[in-house]
Amino acid sequence: MGSQFVDFNADGRIDYVTATFDGSPHVALGTADGFAEPERILDTSGRRVMLDQYWDYDAKQWKNTGGENRHCTSAVVFDWDADGDYDLLLGDYSRGELWLQRNEGKPGEPAFTGKNEPVLAGGKPFGLEGGMTAPRLVDWDGDGKMDIVAGSYGSAYDAEPPGGVYWFRNVGQKGAPEFAAAQALVAPTKTTGTEADRPNVGLYADPVDYDGDGDLDLVVGGYSIWTPKKPKLTEEQRARLVEIKAELGELMKQQQGFFATVREQTKGLDKDEAREVSQKLYSTDDYRAVSKTASALRKEQAKLEPKQQRKASVWVYLRKPAAAAPGGSR
Repeated sequence: MGSQFVDFNADGRIDYVTATFDGSPHVALGTADGFAEPERILDTSGRRVMLDQYWDYDAKQWKNTGGENRHCTSAVVFDWDADGDYDLLLGDYSRGELWLQRNEGKPGEPAFTGKNEPVLAGGKPFGLEGGMTAPRLVDWDGDGKMDIVAGSYGSAYDAEPPGGVYWFRNVGQKGAPEFAAAQALVAPTKTTGTEADRPNVGLYADPVDYDGDGDLDLVVGGYSIWTPKKPKLTEEQRARLVEIKAELGELMKQQQGFFATVREQTKGLDKDEAREVSQKLYSTDDYRAVSKTASALRKEQAKLEPKQQRKASVWVYLRKPAAAAPGGSR
């Protein structure tokens, strides 16, 4: 996540830098024939650049390298100290933290220190509420310095904050960035609406002049969470709803029977053997018929008794003309 096209190795070709759920930033170097296979970015000791948590593909589990539990899922290259080479900004999705990994090499010959320095915002370490998606470096206020615009994941649960998009203004100097506290560009909104009218969760923001008027707008991808208004049911529809629930109850009992059979027949088997047996049982005509009927009934039920919905979409937030000044709204 946090994809970026940039000439990472200073050879005149565009490369592709990103981070993934395995905990490390990767680079796919550009070649005359397209992009090469992605490879992990390494530090001067030959170790993978990362925060503290990574996915071990062989063991198929998360592992920590020591220290607190952080998970790198976004990476941005940026010449932080204006010394002519690219440093790395590493984002942690769960706590919304941002870390700097300095490059002490030179263009084309990176030498990352392996040490992560916390990036500050408003004099405190980054801690974007709701978790950070992909930070973007952009001159949002037109003062010639690179700011940070970032979205947050947020949550659909009322007890946790929903997602938003935030601007961190660069109040420092070239070679010594300093960021102010977050200002909301797309304010978090609780998921209590009755329509899919805005993103609530998992907001990824890209600043771009969408309408070609000379200022930056926001293209935001994310999930909208809402609960449709309940229709006023006729007496016949209410009776049908009772029937649907009774039928679903019987089908669920049948499904539980299938599940019990699977547990019994896979007891003591290794993972591969258990998977093969399970797939055979779940591919039978009887199980498929039960599942198909249950799915159709749930769709019918949803029309009569709508539940919370979730839909992924892309929204455009056009910036108002007055928003060109610092602190302006979208």
